[in-house]
Amino acid sequence: TGRHDVTRRVVLRRALADRVRWLIGWSIGIVALVVMTIAFWPSFEDQAAELNDMLDNLPDSLKSLFGMGGGVDLFSPVGYLSSQIYALMLPLLLLIGGIGAAAGVAGDEEHGLLETTYSLPITRARVVLERGVAVMLATGALALVSFVSVLGISRLVGLDIGILSLWWATVSVVLITWAFAAVTLAVGAWSGRRGVAIATASTVATAMYIVTGLADAGIGFFEAIEPASLFTHYDVLHSLQHGAPPWSLLVLVAVVVVGTGLAAWVIDRRDLRAG
Repeated sequence: TGRHDVTRRVVLRRALADRVRWLIGWSIGIVALVVMTIAFWPSFEDQAAELNDMLDNLPDSLKSLFGMGGGVDLFSPVGYLSSQIYALMLPLLLLIGGIGAAAGVAGDEEHGLLETTYSLPITRARVVLERGVAVMLATGALALVSFVSVLGISRLVGLDIGILSLWWATVSVVLITWAFAAVTLAVGAWSGRRGVAIATASTVATAMYIVTGLADAGIGFFEAIEPASLFTHYDVLHSLQHGAPPWSLLVLVAVVVVGTGLAAWVIDRRDLRAG
């Protein structure tokens, strides 16, 4: 049992070690995004009324897609952070990173790089689970970097936003990232193809984002199918104003658990690709 536990830790440690440079690079990118975005807020603050009047003329569908709905002024602290960081750019970065990292398991199998790992005295399901946990820890670390950098830069430029508001927005963005990473992991475990996993998860994420945005704009057809979209449960305005809705968090957590569990179940029940 002791040897078994050590082996498990080796798989997880190796998966995390392989992500060190990745983590540093993505952290730099996220900090750069936050600094460049929030640094411009003071220059907009004095013209907020005029700019909000101008943006009020935009179609509701366009405003919803870019996090400018909900009757919140775009150049208020909540409106600015929502539209410029949390509605699109930050989740986009984390989703690209999370989906790509989760697809790495299928990519390693596709290129014959997992044969040695799968020969260890642990189940294939355990290998996939630990690789999945490594992805979640890495993307969770990126979300923490975003939280610290947004909080720090906001304080420096006088953008007044509460710590709890930022925390709940960060929890929401990391859970939506984990949810699509879990989908990627499941598709990769089923197909054994990195490209298939990335294409499937990316297409689903894009379609769901558009569905939620157009549903929020009041378009009937999209309102009817909105419950099927995971982005319906990524309510960043609500998170910044009142905290993340508990039901939405539970739905995203359920997708993470089911997707990761399905990946483990599938990988133990199909023939692996030889490379």
